[in-house]
Amino acid sequence: MGHYERSIKIAFDKLSGEILEADEVFDIKKDAFAIRRQFHKNEVELYCCECEQKLNVSTSKYDRLHFKHQSPHDYCILTDGGLTPNQLEEFTAILAAKESPRHKELKNKIAERLLEVDGIDTSSIAIDNKFIIRDKEKRRPDVYCKYYDKELVFEIQLSDLSLRYILSRYEFYQKHGIYLIWILDNFDIHHQAQLERDIKYLSKYQNFFRLDEKADIFKLECKYKYPFLTEDNKLLTKWLDKSVSMNQIKFDSESCQIYFYNFGDNKSKTEEDQKRIAEEINEAKRKKNAEEKLLSAKNKSKHIIQEIKELRSRKSQNFISFIGLINELNEYEIEILNHTLNFQNRDKTKKPALNQWISTAVQDDVAFIEFILNCSQIEIDVNDKDINGITAFQEVYQNNSILKNITIKGLLKRGYRLIQEDYTYINSLIDSNGDLKNEMRIYAICNNLTDKYLVDSVFLHSKLLFIIESAKRHEIVGFNYKPNEWIAFANNAIQYYSEYWEYIELAFKNYGLWDQLIELDKKGTFQNKVQAFYLKIPRQKFDCDDVYKDLYPDLNN
Repeated sequence: MGHYERSIKIAFDKLSGEILEADEVFDIKKDAFAIRRQFHKNEVELYCCECEQKLNVSTSKYDRLHFKHQSPHDYCILTDGGLTPNQLEEFTAILAAKESPRHKELKNKIAERLLEVDGIDTSSIAIDNKFIIRDKEKRRPDVYCKYYDKELVFEIQLSDLSLRYILSRYEFYQKHGIYLIWILDNFDIHHQAQLERDIKYLSKYQNFFRLDEKADIFKLECKYKYPFLTEDNKLLTKWLDKSVSMNQIKFDSESCQIYFYNFGDNKSKTEEDQKRIAEEINEAKRKKNAEEKLLSAKNKSKHIIQEIKELRSRKSQNFISFIGLINELNEYEIEILNHTLNFQNRDKTKKPALNQWISTAVQDDVAFIEFILNCSQIEIDVNDKDINGITAFQEVYQNNSILKNITIKGLLKRGYRLIQEDYTYINSLIDSNGDLKNEMRIYAICNNLTDKYLVDSVFLHSKLLFIIESAKRHEIVGFNYKPNEWIAFANNAIQYYSEYWEYIELAFKNYGLWDQLIELDKKGTFQNKVQAFYLKIPRQKFDCDDVYKDLYPDLNN
């Protein structure tokens, strides 16, 4: 079986000029041995159609005759043990086709027309009679020629070729720097057989060539794949054809392939164009979306500002709904709102908007000012001064048409920081009962808060905080006691603020006031109150816990 698979199924008889196929001449036993006798009497001279080495007529132990290369012989692909029986059949069919009338016609036409091509060495043209021998391997192309400094070979294919056969040609010629030109005859570009697909994917160009027989000179009809973009930027391809002369053909020295149109590079360029167009489309969409987003944000801002203006003109007190409306805005819309309001980039020669509102306000305007201060999304600098150095805080006290408490709280919640000029201004005012002094003490405590939302709690628990501040400073503040009336101060604290005594006692002891009170309590009034307190401890309150922890973290360790 091994001998049969390696046998040669086709031979050329040089004496008769005939092609002999083993399956035909050896099919009838009597005829088969007649051929064998003719061979041994030198009446036939058999050669391999592929490599043109001499062949023998050999037999097997089952009297099965076949052609076989004479030993020793050079390499021939038909003796390759790696060929399957099917591949050997395909190779045999290809060699037989080379002797068909159509095959011979195309070989001769190509050779004849090459004679008129500039750059062709006419003496180099060979039709099916030149072996290219390299490294003990040899190939006999259908047509061979030299074109300037290049060697060209034409392989005409009229029937299917196996990939093994195609690669054996392609790799041999590429290895030795010879340009292989496949000439196809009848094929459907839109319904490609395996042959066309195998040839197409040998390179990135995807060009097919056939002889242009309509032309009087040497021209090849090139069918090539062309990439293009549709109106909606989809990448598609289509097949085009062009009759090209030799000077229009390009040569790839790396793959030893010819091409007219570089599909691979042009596809990459088209993909880049597609990407660029897609980016331009996306950028246009982004720009349009940004414009629509900006327009929407501006419209919302204008609507909110207009509504607030109308509400303010009516001296309305109900601005709470606008805080909710502003809270619904996204980050970008809030940015546009503040850009529209433009409170931050003001004309420095004019009063800040907040100062102006406060200075001209009547009591009905306080709700609007409170809204502005409580709406954290509205960017406004509460610490800004006018050209004369007047602060918003000072404007509140200069305006006798409004109550101070609400506006001051709003300023402090928004982070207003008392400055020395504020203290100086307050000290310049008449303070017959000391109320202004205590108010400033409350404001100063608020300045110490890390969480400004606890301002209301400072106002609510101001007396309790004055007691703790007195203990911390070792100075009575916020109460009408003389500096040495500590026992009276302490008795007042335990009697009237007993619900918060846990906080007060902790402050007294941690700030060193407790021992001082015991020493000063000669009559024992304070100690008696403490003893009575512990006999019947009132329910303690902890509603000041957050502000206590914020202001006095040292008491919580």
